[in-house]
Parts: sequence; structure tokens; C-alpha cells
Amino acid sequence: MPFVYLGKTQVLTKVVLHTTRLTLVPVSRQDISDIFENFTAEITRYMMPAPAETESDTEAFVAAAITGFERHSDLHLSIRSRTTDEFLGICGLHDRLGPDDLELGIWLKKAAHGNNYGLEAISAVKDWAEEFLSYRQLIYPVYRRNIPSRRIAEALGGTVIDEDKKVSMGGQELDEVVYSIGNPNKSGT
Repeated sequence: MPFVYLGKTQVLTKVVLHTTRLTLVPVSRQDISDIFENFTAEITRYMMPAPAETESDTEAFVAAAITGFERHSDLHLSIRSRTTDEFLGICGLHDRLGPDDLELGIWLKKAAHGNNYGLEAISAVKDWAEEFLSYRQLIYPVYRRNIPSRRIAEALGGTVIDEDKKVSMGGQELDEVVYSIGNPNKSGT
């Protein structure tokens, strides 16, 4: 399902978000080698997807992200250093659960861990969603033992609404907690 906009529909391929240290730009073909090199087994150990086996798999991910832009159902953003333009990771907002419950996701390359980039990037996406989209809550699924990622949700006022055990695409059992981050523009959240 597509995003429900508060006003004029946004051209998702033109969404650029700036934070103090980061620039978030729509994922493009230029990101393929960075994604392929950095979306490793170590990075995905807490995530549903498995790392790409070939660069063609990463090309397929980018093509799907572009289709998501066109359908207004996904916003995949490349996270880059604002000063150096270094690739740091990917974050996204997805309409997988219907227009009321949008899902947040993020991963950072190993060298970017420990700098609070995750909170900075997810905060920017949350702020963009509050300004442009109509929704009830943001859903943020997190592996229970991924404390840095859980701190992101908690810093944004997230509360645990579900717990689940799943098997990732890489065959790992994921003990997941699911956070809800309410929309302050909607009453009752």
C-alpha cells in the first residue's frame, strides 16, 4: 500500500534529509558497491535479511528500492557523512503493515558503529514522516540483545508492543522485540 500524505505527494527520489553530521539521500545505483561490501554476515546477525551473495543481489535490492519510491510504499535512504560523503549505511521507512503502521529499519557499516549515527538517522526519518505522512505509529522491530538499536527506539519514546521469535533469511533465530513510536500529530497514540 502506498504512503498516505498529509498534503502534496512527495517525490521520494528527491527526499534529502540533513542532520548535524549526516545527509540521507535516496538509495541509487551509485550505492551498489558500498552496500554489497558493507552489508555483511556480521552486520545482518540481528536482522531478517541475509547478506547478498553477489553484487547482482544488491542490484536487485536497489531496483526494488527504486520501485518502492515509484509506488510510494518505501523510502530507502543512503546514510552519508555530511562532511566527507562517506557511505555509512541504509535506513528506511516501509508501508508493509498498512498506512497506519509504518516500519522503520536501519543498518550501519561496522566502522560507523558507536557514533550514535543510528539515532541521528532514524530521528531524521521520523521527523520527515511526522511532517509529510499520515500514520498512527512507527513500528521498529529489534533483536532483543541489540542494545544500541533498542536505545534508538527508547530515545524516541518507543514502547514494546510485541515480542516474537523468527528465523532470519540467513537461518538465525531472532528473538525480536517490537517497539511502537507514536505519532504526536495523531490523538490516542
